[in-house]
Amino acid sequence: MKYGVIICPKCGRARGIETRKKTTTCQCGREIRLKRGMFRFMTDSPSELADTVARVNAALHGVETMPKEKRRKRKDSYAAMVEGTAAIKDPLERLHVIASELTKSKSQFELDDLKRVLSLMGRDDPERMLARLLENGIIFEAAPGRYKAA
Repeated sequence: MKYGVIICPKCGRARGIETRKKTTTCQCGREIRLKRGMFRFMTDSPSELADTVARVNAALHGVETMPKEKRRKRKDSYAAMVEGTAAIKDPLERLHVIASELTKSKSQFELDDLKRVLSLMGRDDPERMLARLLENGIIFEAAPGRYKAA
C-alpha cells in the first residue's frame, strides 16, 4: 500500500493518508479532495509515514527544517512499453505489441517514436525495423511518414 503526506489548505497541518483514497477529512473538519499532485511525500511504510508527518508538522511550526520531498517519478511511456514487452520472446510479436501500444497512445506514430523505443530496447536501425513491420503487415502508412498498427 502507498502512503502520502498532504498539507491541509485550511489549517496548514500535515496529514498522512493512503494514496488510493479520493477524499480525506482533516482534524480541523475540512474535507479535502485528493489529487495525484497533492502528495508532498510518498512512502510504502506506515512507520515512515508517521515520522514524516511529525517532522513536517514540526517544520511548519518552525521547530525543524522541512524534510526533502519524496515524490514518485513518473515513468516515461516509452520505457513502460519496453518494460511491458520484455517477457515476449518472439521479436515479431514484441514489435507487434509495441506498434499497437504506440498507436493506442499517439493514434499515429512516426519513425522518431519507433527510434526512441528501439533505443531503450538496446537496438538500433529503426528504418530496418520499420520496413520489417510494413513488410509483415503489422503496421500501415496512414499518412506520409505516419504509421498505425493494423
